[in-house]
Amino acid sequence: MPYIVKRRIGRPNKATQSDIKRHNDRWGKYYNNSAWKRLRNWYIQSHPLCERCLFNGKSVPSEEVHHKVEFSKGETMEDKFALLLDPQNLMAVCRKCHMEIHNHNKKLNSEH
Repeated sequence: MPYIVKRRIGRPNKATQSDIKRHNDRWGKYYNNSAWKRLRNWYIQSHPLCERCLFNGKSVPSEEVHHKVEFSKGETMEDKFALLLDPQNLMAVCRKCHMEIHNHNKKLNSEH
């Protein structure tokens, strides 16, 4: 069955190809790192439920891994990799919670 994309008027479109390329150019060396991929897979397997939803009494499968402290906050490449690969800095979340966390952070940053 063909997939039909419905556009919603008044809502921003999903990331464009140029947005994705810009993101990959900037962060690809971190997210494409084999150590990160192994850690991410291990973390998702070890935390099969969204930690945020679980805290709120819901059982929702985790789909993504969120960094509590953004690894981009590291001043040097070594600092960034330390934050990227620190299991204590990770949280398994569903896609909805991950988007809510990032949208909330964007809102806070724009207010300052």
